[in-house]
Amino acid sequence: MNTRLVLLGLLVCVMQAHGQHSPLTSQYLFNGLLINPAYAGSRDALAANMTYRRQWAGFEGAPVTQMMSVHAPVGSRKIGLGALLYNDRIGVSSETGLFTNYAYRIPFKQGKLALGLGAGVTLLQARWADVALQDGSDASFASNSTGTVRPNFSTGAYYYNKKLFIGASLPFFLARRYDADQDTWIVTNDASQYQPMITGGCLIPLDRDFKLKPSALVRYQVGARPQADLNCNVIFRDKVWAGLSYRTNDAVVGMLEVLPTPQWRFGYAYDLGVSDLRTHHSGSHELMLQYEFGYRIRVRDPRYYF
Repeated sequence: MNTRLVLLGLLVCVMQAHGQHSPLTSQYLFNGLLINPAYAGSRDALAANMTYRRQWAGFEGAPVTQMMSVHAPVGSRKIGLGALLYNDRIGVSSETGLFTNYAYRIPFKQGKLALGLGAGVTLLQARWADVALQDGSDASFASNSTGTVRPNFSTGAYYYNKKLFIGASLPFFLARRYDADQDTWIVTNDASQYQPMITGGCLIPLDRDFKLKPSALVRYQVGARPQADLNCNVIFRDKVWAGLSYRTNDAVVGMLEVLPTPQWRFGYAYDLGVSDLRTHHSGSHELMLQYEFGYRIRVRDPRYYF
């Protein structure tokens, strides 16, 4: 009964939500297009990333997210292009998005500044017929909602070099809300629903074998408390990354990434909940796979960001 009540509350929040959120991942450092279109091309190779996240394991109707991104520099390498496909499901509601990304990279003596734009569409749908009801004759849940396609846009800036990075972005310009009377999603441009993000981090060499990489991501929305991810990774011989992260008012995260070759990266993250929902689930699991095509060997200059 408690699980059903919490799930019902989540569904109400989804139906009443005015802003479009970015799907949550713990390993966002390796799937940068998810939060900032300016990351397109920043790996200096054709990079593909796949991520699967199962949030709040053991909780019926909990969020499940799949993502795939690909990006690369093109032409004179001042331009980066990318694409992001994701599916985010919570309860009986689902959101599928396809976004294209463009970044123009300006070289500086000590690094590069990238300015990015993104454009795409999202498909929104709710399977109301799957809801278990005490009153099976309730006409409001007799059939699924009609799938609705809506446009959206993103923008961002990103500065990086071998030792540090900093970025600012607005992943979604347009807000949307569900109109139950018309059984459709209405899109508006509401500045109070913007969710800007700021990211930053640096690389600290410790000795020949070990490096330290602290980083942070801060999300903000008017009328809500800011949320921050505070991360720290220890890198061993550029082949093993072990990290710990704290997401304010939500979870403590353990992460492990292994690079068997310079092209492949395998990652796993486990979120241990610290919010009031922690007694209703057994944590969150996330798997990540990354591969770089046409990789240029960087023996003296490995990449530590995106």
